[in-house]
Amino acid sequence: MNRKLIKFMVAIFAVSILLTACNTKEEKDGLEGKIDDNAIVNDNETVYPLEIEVTDQEGNTYTQIFEKAPERIITNNLSSIEILLQLGLKDKIVGTTKPDNVVTGEFADDVNDISVIGDKMTISKEIVAGHTPDIVVGRAMAFNDESMGSVATLNDLGIQAYIQTASNMTSNPPLTSVIDDVLTLGKIFNVNERAEEYAKELEERYETVVEQVNSKKGDKQLTLMPIVAYDSDNSSFAIFNISGGLQSDLLSKLNVVPAIKGSSADPSLETIISTNPDIILYVEADRNADLDAVAVESIMNEPLLKDVNAIKENRVYTTTYDDFMDYGVRIFDTFEMLGDNLYKE
Repeated sequence: MNRKLIKFMVAIFAVSILLTACNTKEEKDGLEGKIDDNAIVNDNETVYPLEIEVTDQEGNTYTQIFEKAPERIITNNLSSIEILLQLGLKDKIVGTTKPDNVVTGEFADDVNDISVIGDKMTISKEIVAGHTPDIVVGRAMAFNDESMGSVATLNDLGIQAYIQTASNMTSNPPLTSVIDDVLTLGKIFNVNERAEEYAKELEERYETVVEQVNSKKGDKQLTLMPIVAYDSDNSSFAIFNISGGLQSDLLSKLNVVPAIKGSSADPSLETIISTNPDIILYVEADRNADLDAVAVESIMNEPLLKDVNAIKENRVYTTTYDDFMDYGVRIFDTFEMLGDNLYKE
């Protein structure tokens, strides 16, 4: 092979390498141009720095910038703990506030292992800061300077915040916001695969109930009265006010509306009789344990209530405070329970 031919082949090879490198760079640049701060790359790893927006109870929005996955977490409610545990982050939780009720369910032992740093009514930002967290996670109501610290105050102390979107009543969150919280926490802590698997499971549970309702519901919307602390001796009870948020969306997806709007109704049997709800949902809580033990039986056997639709149709159901009033996955249990009872085959 002569020298001219060899030189020509070497030149062609060099040009080929150069073109390949340019194409690769263009493809890489094009991909990077499409990746924003919240994106996840193909290998399912979070891209840091990660920017997440959180909104407090007053409607103020703050950008939280994570240079890496937080290592020390403080939480302020059961639902955020259970999501974090489901994502395999138990070892990162360094403290929480005292749960409202004795914890039950698959994570009961894990929750009990977590250090309680105070009560939600008396906790302070100073106590939180003393435990040197990287992040505080939980319900919107606790993020103020009279409680665990506002987002701005925590940020000034070098602490990030994640407010559950499912807890923020200013945005009237739907049930699916719980799934959004799972995915966002997965991004923050770089446990995306686990979060996506769990989110898919929750989506399937949600869609199953929605499809069940849509296939069986009629034109009439049923009415529901959520009550607590039914005292048969004094013929009195308390009414839960459902005016928005997860509970409102839960009823809407079940083709159900509140029997009473607002919480100022007279807590007497006359209110149940005159309202005539199609469904009574009794919500149990530890603080009412003595009344809860006989509440449903007392309601069903009360002669004055025998003509109420919920009694006649045997539609008096029970749930718990944590399964209905918190801001996490447990509300799907109540959603499924009501869906099965109201629209079963």
